Amino acid sequence: MQVWEILGIEPTHEISAIKKAYAAKLKIHHPEDDPAGYQQLREAYDQAIKLAKRQQKQTSRSNEEQEVYATLDVTQEDGSEAEDIAEHEEDELYDEDDGPQRIPRMVIWKEQDQGRDDPESEAEHFIGRVERLYRDFPSRIDSAQWAELLNSDVVWNIKLQSGISGRLLDFLEEHYFLPKEVWKLLDSAFHWSGLVAEDKESFLEQYPKVYRYAFAESYEAANMGYSLLLSAGEIDHEAYLHYREEAWLALKNHDLAAANHSLQKARELFDADPDVIRLEAEYGWRSGESERTFAMSNRLNQLCPDQIDGYLYRSRIWMQDGKLPEAVQDLQRILAQFPDHVLALSLAGTCYKKLGDLEKAKEMFQRILALDANDIDAVLALAEINALTIKDLRARRVKGRGRVIRKLYRELGKTPLLKQLKKAAYFFVSYKWLSLICIVALHFWIASSFVKHTGETPLAYLSEMVRPLKITNVSSASKWELMPPEEAAVRIELTDASYMAIQEVKAKDGNGKETTKYLSLDEAKKQGLQSNITGHLSMGYLDGKAILVVGNYKQVKEIYDFQRIELEGTVRSMPDELKTEIENWKNRSSNSGISKPLPLSDKYIDATTKPSKKALPSLPLRIYFYLFILGLFYISVLRELRRVSKLFGYN
Repeated sequence: MQVWEILGIEPTHEISAIKKAYAAKLKIHHPEDDPAGYQQLREAYDQAIKLAKRQQKQTSRSNEEQEVYATLDVTQEDGSEAEDIAEHEEDELYDEDDGPQRIPRMVIWKEQDQGRDDPESEAEHFIGRVERLYRDFPSRIDSAQWAELLNSDVVWNIKLQSGISGRLLDFLEEHYFLPKEVWKLLDSAFHWSGLVAEDKESFLEQYPKVYRYAFAESYEAANMGYSLLLSAGEIDHEAYLHYREEAWLALKNHDLAAANHSLQKARELFDADPDVIRLEAEYGWRSGESERTFAMSNRLNQLCPDQIDGYLYRSRIWMQDGKLPEAVQDLQRILAQFPDHVLALSLAGTCYKKLGDLEKAKEMFQRILALDANDIDAVLALAEINALTIKDLRARRVKGRGRVIRKLYRELGKTPLLKQLKKAAYFFVSYKWLSLICIVALHFWIASSFVKHTGETPLAYLSEMVRPLKITNVSSASKWELMPPEEAAVRIELTDASYMAIQEVKAKDGNGKETTKYLSLDEAKKQGLQSNITGHLSMGYLDGKAILVVGNYKQVKEIYDFQRIELEGTVRSMPDELKTEIENWKNRSSNSGISKPLPLSDKYIDATTKPSKKALPSLPLRIYFYLFILGLFYISVLRELRRVSKLFGYN
């Protein structure tokens, strides 16, 4: 039969042999690579299993039927003993292709154990097999064993598949270190890619690790190898794989300290994994540890001589140490495998230029421009090479150099300034269009936040912040009256000044709230508030206008000694408590020594502290975050602008 030819085995009724043959053929006819071959293989497998089970059932009935009739109490439907089934009737019970045909009599077995597991038990049994397979590392990375497991009848049971799929996803979200081949087998069995296509966000939120390892091609940790870990011996493979993943994530996030820690932990368990050695080389390069990078590059080249990463890292170290021929040798090895490797071409061009082989250098950068005509670095490098070539030709006075120089000038692109500006603008916008959009959006968000929280635009807020304090010289009573309270800082000279023996006292009331009182010195002592005195009241005159001053001890001493003072302070409105105390003072101080009348101003000068600007409203944290991000974008744009400006260097 064609079934056995497809499976590649002789006809057999051994189910285990059929499954092994199927697993072997599955490697050739993978559902992703050969769907038609896979469909044919699956149909052959199903037919072979059906034939094997039918034959086993017939054999089992032939061998056991007599024993069953002898040991069990058999009755007919009407309660009488069943007669022996005639031989010809027994033959009619089975059809060669369709199994059981008919039952000539209804036979009731008084003692019979069906022994079939319920769906929950079958699912539990399957997940148990998955766990055992995962715990054994060699089995875990063997795609043939996973293929055999996934061809269990329970997986193909439509009623059970959905429940098993959910439980398996829950398990794999915590146990996800599997080769890509195994993930493909799992997806082909449970069709998770369909769930991702239907609702990627929901799947990613519920099973982020499954998504990254099974579907995210950019998640490099999912593409690292497993087979070489078989030579690691009896290590904690799960811990090792966690360290490896953490090292890659740390390097991706530029956290060098965390990367070094994870690499060290991984190296303590196993030190011959090319993927970890590659990460160590990257760490060494970023951290400036040249010796470490060089050592890891050599180790990587020994383990994987056909891979290019080790040669790429080593070529950089050769260049850094000035060993250009050695660097060129490594780079040419890379280009032999990957002729369009842009970084290798650029490094090789730089090496040739430093070695003086301008023709080779020119070839490297021309190959880059053939791949990407907008590569600014390649354009600039070619311009520099052409300029060096012209200089060399002029120095050597080679015959026909004029024609060659004119050709090189044409290559240098001696174009009008306007055309060069357009070209530079095109380069700049094509590389930084997203950054420019983000800068505009951030300016809008920052301006909106400033107006919302401060009532000022960012420029007005910044202007107020940097503007120095303006102190106004007040030389007349009319000018004094124009000073706005709570804002104006003034410099003023008062005459006929005298100390009033009134103290400004700040104390807390019964509710803990700070209050300001104005008390005579005797009253302050009586209330035990001497230590709470914050100012001393005096009075002086400006153009016949009495002005109150709350000053410090040094200022009061000057007033007491000279009856005049020049001071700086802040104009404030006189509170009701102070007005009341002034009236009391006038009543108890008729002999105070002040001979002039008291046309007292309703404003006073607070000179206890130096004048200062009004405090600006505080900014919310998110504005500082926006400003930080805006700064990063500006740095990126300015760097690109500087790079593009080099286009004019040879015009």
